[in-house]
Amino acid sequence: MLKRILLILSVVVLFSGCVNKQMLKEQIAEAIRENPQIVLDAMRESSMDMLAIVEQGIDEREKLKREAMLNAEIKNPYQPRIWNERPMLGNADAPVTIVEYSDFLCPYCSKGAAVVSKLAQEQPEKYRLVFKHLPMHKNSRELALVFEALAKIDKEKAYKFHDLAFERQKELYEDKDGIVLGKILEEVQVDPDLLQKNLSSVQLQEYLLADEKEAGEFRIDATPTFLVNGVSIRGYLPADRFEKMVNMILEKSKTQEPVESPEGEVCEDCLNQM
Repeated sequence: MLKRILLILSVVVLFSGCVNKQMLKEQIAEAIRENPQIVLDAMRESSMDMLAIVEQGIDEREKLKREAMLNAEIKNPYQPRIWNERPMLGNADAPVTIVEYSDFLCPYCSKGAAVVSKLAQEQPEKYRLVFKHLPMHKNSRELALVFEALAKIDKEKAYKFHDLAFERQKELYEDKDGIVLGKILEEVQVDPDLLQKNLSSVQLQEYLLADEKEAGEFRIDATPTFLVNGVSIRGYLPADRFEKMVNMILEKSKTQEPVESPEGEVCEDCLNQM
């Protein structure tokens, strides 16, 4: 509709005399300024088309932004701190290090954790996985501290808690009295006194604060986010797409060729609670 109106205006102007293109643009602009209601009416009649055009432009801009960020990271990857005393999955000498910034109460973190944990467990010669915390929900900081406290006792118990917490995420989200958390800890079979002693450690708070500070320095503001040898994959991707992206990052890191960035799924509720 709007294009038709502009075409009519152009024809009217053309038949009013010989003009160059610049003059034509100026006369069309003048006609619109004098009759803005024409454009407003056209926009109302084609509101859905206009909205689609705007959304397409926004999507394209975001895609270009993601690709520019990814290619910049391939040239200059982030350098996350790897704590030797904190737990990890896979081989410490593996060629691919995945650093996972996660929140135990983020729905997409649950999906993402399943993907990367499986990679590290099934291909330990290729991957090592480092789990870090970016708690964005009210109660997720407590769960992060429990994970770190368990890790000081037994790494396997910490990851058993990790798996159970993500499996029962919905229950934990509404676990005001700590009943669900207590049942999970019973399954983990941990000495409650030793756990409580570890929970009072100042070092655990330092771990969480360090993770959050590091995420901020790397412009990570949503969960889950993964650093693959220092290059970010932001949001949840299914296993096949994630591993494809990992292999692409490894290949492009060698050649420094541009790489296209996929759009992962992040927790919008998590962003709203920041």
